[in-house]
Amino acid sequence: MKQRRQDNRVREYIAPVRVVLAEGNAERTELLEGRLADQIGLNERETVPVRGRCRMLFDFGRELHGGIRLVAGFGKGGTMVRLRVGESANEALAELGEKGCTNDHSLRDITVPLPMLSDMEFFNSGFRFASLEFLDEDAECALKAVNAVYVHHPRRRAGSFRCSDPLVEQIYSVAADTVMLCAQDYIWDGIKRDRLVWMGDLYPEITSLLSVCTDDGCVADSLDFVVNETPLPGWMNAYPMYSMWWIMNLAEYYRMTGNRDYVAAQEKYFRGVLEQIDGCIAENGDFDFGMNFIDWPSHEHADEPEGVRCLCRLCAASARELESLYGMDHSLSSRIAEKISRKSAEVTEKRQIAALKLLSGASLSAKERALVAENGAAGFSTFMSYFLLSAQSEEAGMTAALSALKEYYGGMLKMGATSFWEDFDLNWLQGNVCPIDRIRREGETDIHGDFGKYCYVGYRHSLCHGWSAGVIPFLVRRVLGIKAEEPGYASVSISPDLGDLEFAEGEIPTPHGILRVSCRREGGKTLTEVSAPKGIRVEVRK
Repeated sequence: MKQRRQDNRVREYIAPVRVVLAEGNAERTELLEGRLADQIGLNERETVPVRGRCRMLFDFGRELHGGIRLVAGFGKGGTMVRLRVGESANEALAELGEKGCTNDHSLRDITVPLPMLSDMEFFNSGFRFASLEFLDEDAECALKAVNAVYVHHPRRRAGSFRCSDPLVEQIYSVAADTVMLCAQDYIWDGIKRDRLVWMGDLYPEITSLLSVCTDDGCVADSLDFVVNETPLPGWMNAYPMYSMWWIMNLAEYYRMTGNRDYVAAQEKYFRGVLEQIDGCIAENGDFDFGMNFIDWPSHEHADEPEGVRCLCRLCAASARELESLYGMDHSLSSRIAEKISRKSAEVTEKRQIAALKLLSGASLSAKERALVAENGAAGFSTFMSYFLLSAQSEEAGMTAALSALKEYYGGMLKMGATSFWEDFDLNWLQGNVCPIDRIRREGETDIHGDFGKYCYVGYRHSLCHGWSAGVIPFLVRRVLGIKAEEPGYASVSISPDLGDLEFAEGEIPTPHGILRVSCRREGGKTLTEVSAPKGIRVEVRK
């Protein structure tokens, strides 16, 4: 029987960094800040006495996956307590049903009896904040500790990125934290919701995770999971476009790991998916997949069908690489690319669609080029960040792309983010806005509870979503310029583009070991140094 990786997950107790709120009949709550408890004893000298109803809100300092631990001494056994967790302070205080607040996918709001002389753990979710409320008027409890139970895989962060701009470094680090939190037994889209394996979400997650961590089987297991639950002629996750993403994911996995045996085993399913895609495209370029979907901010917009055309072209390009591995001729991928390109429409508004169009090799109108290049990070989406930033670096230059990166991801950081979100719009920052790390004041809008739409309204919005980590492959592939010319990085080209950075350097894991690249601007030129393990051929391109 296959052993699940969850057997290797570690559990850490994390102490709260601060008590955000203390109301009612609890004294000395500051004792709980920074406190971990090994064991409850019969002669505890430093506890927080609770007498009657009270409420406390704890901040653990960063987004975590896991649960909450309560360590209680003597008192009235069975007193009722209400526990709530949240990715923002305001979510941890919200009622179910308030601004999208929900127990969907993972519980975040429960009421339970708390035994005396107990060490109890609750929840399995994603959160940074926890609210503890004693509900009984006659409650009695000697509270020793309130800890987070941080559950994660002990993956070593082998990749890194450093540069002359501290904000860009911070963005890389938080993006790495985000995708590593979402890489549990399988790669989820989020640790609060949906906690599911979505094939489209996996593209930025796979390219990010394998730039940060050595391949440990999590990616292959995630790909297998969706294949196994989607017998043909089904579409993955019920989205036809997500079957296209599977082909692109498989090609990326092969490029980054060189795992020929795994990819070769997918040949039969690959042929079936590719034939199914081909069958949905008419000779004149019309297509009917039953539904169109690129990402939520562009869903049901007039630009969305053109986005599907662009994704088809990108999928066909990835399929062509895999056809070579399988010894197939390129007639099937070529036919898909040719048919889908026989019609096109100008992209009018959605920048992510214009970016896909550019990167898929199509010609852009002057209006579309302006849409890609201008207005900084306005209209960005987290899922499409890799494509948006890459296209912008091509059309407007790397300095403009880095500026947009800092504007967009820096906006989340200014709002207290310690992981990156399911979606974010710069328009949310307008006016008097409450960040996620404090309680909303009168007259403020709540950055978490007052925005979002589609499946992520208000507090249902995930603030740790792996698909937001596409900034990592952008920094690795576009700034450091690292490109795998052969599967598994057997051959690598390096063509850095620093923009307005003075230097940039980083490491990425490969099947051969750690590849290190360092680039520095000197005298109007970019000097590049590469340290490559044995088995990698390197070409530095000016």
